[in-house]
Amino acid sequence: MGENEKKAMEKIEYYLRNTEEKDMLKMVFLKSICTICKIDNNKALCKKLAVFCRENKLAKEVEELLENEPMENEPMDQLRTAVQYHAMLAITAMSRVKAIAQDEIRSLLNACFKAIFYLPPKEVLNIHLYNHTMHAMDNMLQMLLVSHRTSSSEELQNILEVLLHFASSQDKTVQARAMERLWKLSSFIASNSWQEPFAKFLEPSQRTDIVCMTLETIGEGSTEDMEWAISMLDVVLQDPATWMMDVPEILEFIQRNLGSSSTSLQEALFSVLDVLTIQSPRDVLRSVLTDLPQCDSTTLDIWKRIVTLPENSEWILDELCSIFQDKELCGIFNVTTVELGLLRFTVMDPTEENLQELHNPAQLRQLLKIESLPLVWLVLRGLVLLSESSEMARRIRVLLPEVMGTLRFANTPIALKVLNIFRNVMTHLGKYDATLIAVNLAEDLLPLFNHVASEVREGSICLFKDLMNTVVWCQKRNMKKTVRKALLPLVFQMSDETPSIAEVSGETLIACAKFLKWKNLKHLAKRKKKMEIKECLVQQNRQMVDEYLWQNLPYLRDSQASLRYEAVEFIGEPNLWVPLWALS
Repeated sequence: MGENEKKAMEKIEYYLRNTEEKDMLKMVFLKSICTICKIDNNKALCKKLAVFCRENKLAKEVEELLENEPMENEPMDQLRTAVQYHAMLAITAMSRVKAIAQDEIRSLLNACFKAIFYLPPKEVLNIHLYNHTMHAMDNMLQMLLVSHRTSSSEELQNILEVLLHFASSQDKTVQARAMERLWKLSSFIASNSWQEPFAKFLEPSQRTDIVCMTLETIGEGSTEDMEWAISMLDVVLQDPATWMMDVPEILEFIQRNLGSSSTSLQEALFSVLDVLTIQSPRDVLRSVLTDLPQCDSTTLDIWKRIVTLPENSEWILDELCSIFQDKELCGIFNVTTVELGLLRFTVMDPTEENLQELHNPAQLRQLLKIESLPLVWLVLRGLVLLSESSEMARRIRVLLPEVMGTLRFANTPIALKVLNIFRNVMTHLGKYDATLIAVNLAEDLLPLFNHVASEVREGSICLFKDLMNTVVWCQKRNMKKTVRKALLPLVFQMSDETPSIAEVSGETLIACAKFLKWKNLKHLAKRKKKMEIKECLVQQNRQMVDEYLWQNLPYLRDSQASLRYEAVEFIGEPNLWVPLWALS
């Protein structure tokens, strides 16, 4: 033993003898414990140090020191000195030389947790000292396990039971601190490939909290706990029955976080979703429809992931058929079991027999009214299949108004299916029938011209162009009003940052000019003279100025700078001022 260690031992003995100056000597006492316990790879000396620590009841002294805090210079609601920090270091040091007896663990940890967990929120504390203290506590808990590796099950039980007491506190700050320690300890065990059955000590809700904390840590990206989180996630995925018992809670967490910009978090969330679905398919399917917000696009992303994975197809179909007969679920969506049961054919092989079963316009119309993105998406999926058949397409045309009505969800996958159905049906209809549909529903396509998704913008503009080509002469007058409303949006979309959209917008504008027989507009559109086209629109029909101004407003807030520029430029068009003055 070196000179420093001998002096440290003398300081410890002086502290133990002194009853009046302990408050002044406590930092020296704690640091001296760390000094004497630094010796490594000397088993004989470690045993002597362990005997010294136990004979002098140093663990009990540290416990009493923590319990007697605060002193006058260390109020309970503050963290002004590093006493707690050095107490954790001292306990860690004693654990390293196995100087803490098994029966001392619980009371010692209880004192540690009380001294730290009941502090105010970290925002009002010395954040640097607070973080160091919490890190020291985590190291202390890990060393307690490592130092008793041969009896770690009992040691783990002692630690977890004390932690769980604080994790059940009514005080949210105390609860959060305890759960964070619990998560880090669980992750440490997982990262070291221990086979300790630590989950058995946790309540299902606490296991769920650990799963969520693991995913949150993965989402943070560059944290020192990332490796632990990945190890913990492996444990969860390998034993989902133990760790993922609360299906609704985990699904709600996935739904809230799936929109994260973190790729690693998204991958982890989908991994959890896949395993959870395999583990509890019926609970997952039902929970998506009853516990998640039904009009949220993320809910639909989850639903699509579940029902469209090839490896899920057979057994998911069985579970879907079962829940579609659930009377309680039918009551929630105000449909019959017969109507809801029809949806099973949307995920079955599209055989002639299945398509015949699916074709039921009255029931499909009722299902299209449901305020649930997952279920409406299934209906539209079925209608896409039906619309690919010439015979079926003609028979489901009566549903097109209700199909267009699903655009109320403002959801990209829904909009794409609507366009697909519309295009398929129009392809299979005769000229007269197609004309009536085009006249009645073409105006519903206009809001999609500046949709957030480029596929929807391009698809809606292409479809609008096709609709004009289907209109027979006797209905052209009725169609002209809608065509005129499409002119200014098409001019703006000629500046779309997606080249194919800009191109098709120009082509459709030329088609509109031909339809309206506006030769000057046709000439300018071919030359792509956007500023002159705007002037032409105002001069051609001054009665449309008010309509143009309303159409202009959304483009002022468009995500594309090029379209915002076009909108601002249009407001500055000199020919607008006369009608604006007249309107005032």
